[in-house]
Amino acid sequence: MLKKLSLLDLHKSIQERIHEGTGLKCLDGNPINEPLPYAFLEFVNSKPRNTKTMFIHEYVIHVHVLSEAANNNVEHYKNIQAVDEALTEYINLPEGYEVWDQVESGLVSNYKEPETEEKHAVLSFVFKVSYGFKLKIEE
Repeated sequence: MLKKLSLLDLHKSIQERIHEGTGLKCLDGNPINEPLPYAFLEFVNSKPRNTKTMFIHEYVIHVHVLSEAANNNVEHYKNIQAVDEALTEYINLPEGYEVWDQVESGLVSNYKEPETEEKHAVLSFVFKVSYGFKLKIEE
């Protein structure tokens, strides 16, 4: 039976890649009182992108990067760049699934939190995951 990749498995794979590639914690959400810097993921969209020969599913994910308040943006920009570079390497998926395409699709927003002055950037990534080949059965 063909089964597309679960969001939990994809989430775990991206978390591990970010942590290994940056040293930043990549959390399951945006917890209160968590020491900065860290990142967390947000799943934005998911849709089939099948080809003539393969079953492929596309996932759009936003990576939120939070950095400490500072008089300049240098450390924040380093954290953004580290996440961007970490995700130039393919993520590791469970057996039976393959990354067909993994691309950064831009900085969605970059702002300072009004109350805390923490820096908050949102990066967008697209992951296309193959989960099987189509077969033509002749009768």
